[in-house]
This record gives sequence, structure tokens and C-alpha cells, in this order.
Amino acid sequence: MRRGMTSALGVLLAAGATLGATVPVAAAPALDWQPCPENAEVQCATLPVPLDWANPDGEQIEVAVARRPATDAAQRIGSLVFMPGGPGGTGVDSLLAGSPFSPELSSRFDIISYDPRGFGRSNPLQCDTELVLAGPDILPGGPEKFEEIKRYNREVAADCRARTGPVIDHMDAVSVARDIDAFRQALGEEQLSLYGISYGTLVGQMYAENFPDRVRALVLDSVMDHSLSAGEFLVTEAETAEDSFTEFAKWCAEDAQCALHGEDVGAVYDELYKRAEAGELHAPGDPSTPIGPVQLSSSTLGAFYGPNWQQLADQLKALRDDRPAPTALALPETIPHSVAAFCGDWNIDIDSAEQYAQEWQRQNEAAPHMRFGLGGGVAWGCIDWPSPVQNPQHVPQIRTEAPILVLNAQHDPATGYNWATNVDRHIEQATLLTYDGWGHGVYDRSECTTSAADRYFVDGVVPPEGTHCAAVPPTDDPTVRPYVGWGG
Repeated sequence: MRRGMTSALGVLLAAGATLGATVPVAAAPALDWQPCPENAEVQCATLPVPLDWANPDGEQIEVAVARRPATDAAQRIGSLVFMPGGPGGTGVDSLLAGSPFSPELSSRFDIISYDPRGFGRSNPLQCDTELVLAGPDILPGGPEKFEEIKRYNREVAADCRARTGPVIDHMDAVSVARDIDAFRQALGEEQLSLYGISYGTLVGQMYAENFPDRVRALVLDSVMDHSLSAGEFLVTEAETAEDSFTEFAKWCAEDAQCALHGEDVGAVYDELYKRAEAGELHAPGDPSTPIGPVQLSSSTLGAFYGPNWQQLADQLKALRDDRPAPTALALPETIPHSVAAFCGDWNIDIDSAEQYAQEWQRQNEAAPHMRFGLGGGVAWGCIDWPSPVQNPQHVPQIRTEAPILVLNAQHDPATGYNWATNVDRHIEQATLLTYDGWGHGVYDRSECTTSAADRYFVDGVVPPEGTHCAAVPPTDDPTVRPYVGWGG
């Protein structure tokens, strides 16, 4: 395991939103599409947008955009925008690798995506890598530890600002949504079809809130619930992580392929966690590579994204027995410096060491094995973050004429099913389709999930409220849905 991955996990999230009236803007210039250097099948362009959408005549930045033209131009419906997760996932890279959608959608729509402002090719936030990776232990430890976290967050923010300038203050989801509407104008489209995955669903909600008349169709896949207070956010993240652990333990009890079959998986994991707390856990056969409790829980959570249960069981057994595993237990790759975007969307109002400890205790009670969820590994980075919260939590005010389709797994490790039911309740036009399985990301799980979304995008028909798609047994493939925060 790499040194400082605890900090990297905390720097794992980004993107945001801001309530407010639509800012009038001059017509965007046309996009100058050119073959992408990495893949000539994909077209690339850049679009100038205001750094601060509240000051549209002020400083401009360039946002990178990519397009896969509809393969059946005669049957083309319009543009379908893929909103990547992360936050900070690069949509341009996604399109360079292939279409994220079925052949039917790829034939009927121009598939458009982008690198969100502050990431990838879009005025990326630059920060000192060694500083980012050298963050503090985030477990509670009294007033001195709390002050250390606050000092560190301020130091990272000051370094990023010195290297990149004020983009650090304008990486929230509403700013990204406004960038998308600039794409729409540049494309000459009256309306857009939009698909958001994970953190991209927050951008999608903010687009629908600010530009309701511009939405032709919107799919929110593995959906963020932006209505939650900081405490509710942390506890529900812990609950959904623990739910995924429970499902993993059930599989181990039932399937002989599990390396821990016949054992008490919870007890095995708890013993590993105690060893990690005591500084006694290390990579199998390598005492020079310690594994701390935050690293252990974060790596375990990453395996639930696929989910990759068999690999996780092999890894936990190898840790317990101090013997090499077929594949090493490793933390997922993170998206650098994305805490700036996350903190633009979430007001993490924890202002004392006592409150910080209480929030950890609540997470531990909600997740007796995992101890915390993805939110607990990230939200600490917003404590005393000096940039303003541009898009604080709120119930989305969405009044589109178009229906909205919400997709979520019952056992998602990052965007819990109760988030999806909340969003479904908050948005009058929403219809929730439930995938009765596991993992993060629903669209391509089965013929049932894919066809439901495709019919909606092509014909505007949502499935009946209460529709369920049956679970598909997980494929234990570590390349499937790599863990990149809420990006899936």
C-alpha cells in the first residue's frame, strides 16, 4: 500500500451545485470539432466558459468536450450527455475508451461528455502531490488531532490556490451544470438528454433545477441525495457500507468459492481491524508495509463496487494468515484534489473535536464491522476548508415537463438505496427502477436495466413505478467498475 492513501481517500470527492436564478449569457460560440489525438473516432473541442458564472463577463476558462457522433445519422434523435462521476471523473477519457451506452443509443444519439472544470483537460487544479498524500490520520483523537486536520486542510487549499488560482472556488455542481448548458447552446440544441452516474447525478439534478425547460430526458444512476445534513450524510454512508458487508458475509456463508467459507466473516474482519488499530497489520509477508484501520475499511469498501467478493475473501484470508494472496489488497486509485469540488457542494459543519468524535461514534454504531462509509473517508477534508460552499445541501426544486428515471441497486456500497427512495420522493416527476442486486452503477447490469433506460431515452417511456430488475450473480472481475469515489 502506498504511503498517505488515507489522505488520498479524503481528497477523493468533487463536484457540486448552487441554487439561484439562471444567469443570462451570450450565445456560446460553435464548437470546433477535431479528431481527438488519442482516438480519431472521437471528436474533441474546447469551449470557453466563465470562471464564475455570477460574473459571466469576467475571467474565462476552457472546458474540454468530446463527442461520438450517432452511428445512424438518418435516425439521430439528438445529443445525449454523459455526466461522469467521481467527482472529477473524466468524461473525455470515457468516450475515448468507447461508448458508455448500448449500440442502440450510440446509433440514435451523439454521445457527448466533458472533463468537469478543475479536472482532466479542463483547467485542472494543481496541488503539491506530496502534500496531498501526507495527510493526517483521520480517526478522532482529541483537540490536537482536530486542529491538525484543520491546519492540513487550510494548507492544502492555500497550496492549490497558489498553483492554480481561483478555480478552486468554482468547482461545484451548479457551475458544472451551467457549463453543460453552454455546450447545449454551442451544439445548437433546444434540449438535451442527460445520463448521470453516481456523483454525476448531482450535476444532473442541478441541471434540471436550473434549466428545467432544457431537459428532454434525464437518467440518474446510483443517485446522490443532496438533501441530507452532514450528520445524516455520514450515518447513511456508514449504513450502506455495512449493508454491503452483510451481503458479502451472506455470500461467504452460502458459497464454497469464498476463501472464508465456514468461518465467521465478521469475526475475522473485526480481528483484522483490531490488529490494524494496534499497528500490527501489514501487507502479507511484508512487515514494512503497514495497513491502518482506515486503509483496511476503504479497501474493503472498494471491493463492494463490482462487487468482487471472491477476490476480497482471498485478500482478507491472506491478511489473516500472513500469506500472499492471488492479488494484493490495494486501495483504489483516487481522483487527485477533488475535495475542492466536494466541498463546494456540501456544508460539513463540524466545528469541534467533541462533535467530530461524536460523528465517528455514530458511524461506528451504524456500521459495527466497516466502522464508516465512503462519506466518512472524505468529509473530513471540508472541515475548515477556506472556499465558500457554493451549493449547500437542499431538497432539489425540479419542475421539468419531462419525466426523470432513477436507477439504484438495493445493495449499493456508496449511494444507498434510501438515498434513491428519498430522491424519488423529492422529485415529483421521478420514477425509481430498483435493481435487486449489488454494486455501484445499474445501467449495464442486465438486459432488464439497459432496456428500461434505452426505451426511456428513445421513446420517452418510463417503466411503471415500483419496477424491479432481478439481481445478476456478480462476476468477480477486478477490472469491472473500478472504485473511483461516487463515480463508479
